[in-house]
Amino acid sequence: MSQPNMPIGGPTRQHSSTYEKNNVINIKGIREQNLPYLIAWLVFCAWVIVFAVWWTESPLINPVFKTEIRNLTHFVFLISSAVFIFLIRKEWHLIFSRIGAISIILSMGTFLMAKNAYVQKLSAIVIAIALGSVNIGIFIPYVFTLNNTEKIFAVVGSHILINLLLFLQLSGVTINLAHQWVLIISFAILILALSFILFFKKDSISLESKLNSEEPVEIPFRIYLTAFFNFFVIVLTKGVGHGIFHITMELTGMPVLIWYIAGSVFGCIAYILIYAVSKRAFIWLANITFASVTMAILCNALVMQIPIMALIFAFLLGLGSTVGMINVYYIMGIIGKKYNSIRYLRFSYLYIVVLGGIAGLLIGNHITHVNTLKISNLFSLIATLVMLSFLIVSPLFASSEIEDDWAKDSHSMDIDNDPYSMFRKYNLSKRELEVCKLLLDGYTMRQISAMLSISYSTVNTYCTSSYRKLEINSRTELLLLFKDYVLKQ
Repeated sequence: MSQPNMPIGGPTRQHSSTYEKNNVINIKGIREQNLPYLIAWLVFCAWVIVFAVWWTESPLINPVFKTEIRNLTHFVFLISSAVFIFLIRKEWHLIFSRIGAISIILSMGTFLMAKNAYVQKLSAIVIAIALGSVNIGIFIPYVFTLNNTEKIFAVVGSHILINLLLFLQLSGVTINLAHQWVLIISFAILILALSFILFFKKDSISLESKLNSEEPVEIPFRIYLTAFFNFFVIVLTKGVGHGIFHITMELTGMPVLIWYIAGSVFGCIAYILIYAVSKRAFIWLANITFASVTMAILCNALVMQIPIMALIFAFLLGLGSTVGMINVYYIMGIIGKKYNSIRYLRFSYLYIVVLGGIAGLLIGNHITHVNTLKISNLFSLIATLVMLSFLIVSPLFASSEIEDDWAKDSHSMDIDNDPYSMFRKYNLSKRELEVCKLLLDGYTMRQISAMLSISYSTVNTYCTSSYRKLEINSRTELLLLFKDYVLKQ
């Protein structure tokens, strides 16, 4: 078969088309069988952040748990999550999530009906422990079952829901929504999240592993730099940032929470857009995180002289905090699946989420309780210096990212540990796939005919149908399309 001439600009156009099809934000990458894991993660994490942790505590909203209880549940939740991730094996995620779900429902019922403060506090502790169990039971399939597209929409969608719930709570205050209705709505959202656990499958992780590397891949030391980076993201945005935010909220009397929510929503949109257009999204998003929070803190220093700065501070803090937190969980999910490493997840979860979360909780509470401009300005200065330091050394992160496969994989629908994985999305038949692989390995069509014991004309037919599915016109374009596969051979 004579090969048709390559059209002018063909490879470039094809490469662009393929990039768009395989881009992580292509919603077609979401698989129906994984929707329970995606939605469970999305709704559960949103509920925990909005209703159970200190980070979103505010005097402007009608909370399910009061400040003291939220501090307690937040701390216990972080500790229990750390314990469970060290106890769990990947295949145990189903039992952890289901036992935890049952425990949450029972203990939440006790909490809502209890009149005694000590009974409520004990119930809150049990709730927090059970939340930790469910959290890890959902986190494991988030890492090892969901593909990159499903991961990014799960974490971004979760933050959009967080802001929606915060806005609804704030609106509920303005219309004097009764506390019991807040409890009912909160409980209904929690039940919705937990109900999707019923659709989890015991073998989902093992099935996914067959499509990727079965064995853990050795993790280069530089990969752990991401944990170091993400630790400071949590401490500075959720700890220092929110501590200062609470002070500004109380001192200015301005609608800072609305502007924080607006900044957060903008951060969600920006995250998706950057992954749509940039091939170095991680560095762009890291810089946005630190630059936004740095500028926010600098704006806050001028609030007493220029009150309108409080709104700009809130918007920038919402933007930086949201982009940073989405990045934390997306990076953990990417690296964990890329290297098929529960050990990395244990280290990163302990260091980033637990230690970073506890440090942020303690620092943020200290700032809030002291409630003076002096301490606020001191931590503002410290945070600014740390963030400026990161911006100075960010080129080092950039050079490291270029070398890391996980950073490249983060832009694609799924992790590429399998040299054949790039073929799956084209729906090639078994014979078409065999012919394409042999063509890429350098064999002629007559050699392929002999190797597969089929006629030359049949090979020609398979070749033509493969090119049609791949939207290419020649063997040259085939080589360009799958150059990564060729390099791995």
